[in-house]
Amino acid sequence: MFPKLYDEVQKTGGQFTYRYLGTLTNCLKCEVTEVRNGTYTLSLETTVNDECANLILSQRMIGVKPNPTDNMQFFEIQKTERTLDGIIKAEAKHIKCLCFAICTDGDNATPEEPIIYNGTAQGTWNEIVTDYISSTVPFSFTSNIGTVADFKLGLTISETLGNILGGKEGSFLDVYGGEYKWDNFNIYLYASRGVNRNYKIKYGQNISDASQTESCENVYSHILPYALISTSRSSKVSISAPLVAIPNSSSVYQKVYNLDCTELLDPYVYGPTTQAGTITLQQAQAMMTAYALQYASINGLGNLNINIDVTLRAELDEMSQIGLCDTIKVILDPFGTSATAKITSVTYDALLERWNKIVIGSPKITVADLILDKRRFIS
Repeated sequence: MFPKLYDEVQKTGGQFTYRYLGTLTNCLKCEVTEVRNGTYTLSLETTVNDECANLILSQRMIGVKPNPTDNMQFFEIQKTERTLDGIIKAEAKHIKCLCFAICTDGDNATPEEPIIYNGTAQGTWNEIVTDYISSTVPFSFTSNIGTVADFKLGLTISETLGNILGGKEGSFLDVYGGEYKWDNFNIYLYASRGVNRNYKIKYGQNISDASQTESCENVYSHILPYALISTSRSSKVSISAPLVAIPNSSSVYQKVYNLDCTELLDPYVYGPTTQAGTITLQQAQAMMTAYALQYASINGLGNLNINIDVTLRAELDEMSQIGLCDTIKVILDPFGTSATAKITSVTYDALLERWNKIVIGSPKITVADLILDKRRFIS
């Protein structure tokens, strides 16, 4: 489908309001790329002969079908370029980028005594939107994650809603985990977004090109847990647990990962007694060791980071139902490699309505807009 151009896209009272400007019928390129829990962007090219050429301006919205299954999504134009050969280029971000323009109000909390909400992701969202944001929030939020965890609501300085959802340490993704799905102003945080398709793609049959990269940059053999914990004298003392070996690590050298466990021990006071709220060194070390092993497993600290980029032949219509976060198997005979993993990035040709590229493994690029893919163990 040809992309459509809109102005003044808003959501009021649960309903979309927008002004349609026209369709970009001379469009030469319209690619949508979405990264798991990350960027969601559109790259477009058209000509000066397009009827809407003069209307392609920053802050306007482009409506396009981003993949075979989702409805039309809105992308805000962030940057335009006009070349001497009559080509107009536009780079746009999914409307979710407006989350980074909504800010919370500060309160009287301090880093030492933050306001903490204990609840689910859905409950935390309701609390933040109701009590911490004075401006209108057009986004709705739904989550099927039932995990109850402590979330620090005490915001000593203003913070963007985008960062709270997943752009900083202590964000929703950091605390609750899960995978995001964006449907314009509707935000869904699922425990798992994709499905296991039980589908195989093989070099020489339904793959026209592929490349594999392998990195040991983030592979560790051991973890050293440490923390700052309060004492009965209202001061803090630094403690650490014994070095923890990461089970089945791929590292051939001893590489140690320092793990800050301060937040884990925040509810306790360090001391030799057994009074309520106090914790001994041995108890603290046991908690830190268990936390470290879980953290290593969830974050794959002992695993080599393998990415497989696959460019798919356009005629493979049977792949149209494969999507982001789905699990598939890739067999790459020239490399002697097979992999069963999630699809972490997809690029869709919205004009020809077909996949141009999928990435299986870990996304390679991190930018300020990226929602963190970090996972933390929740006790």
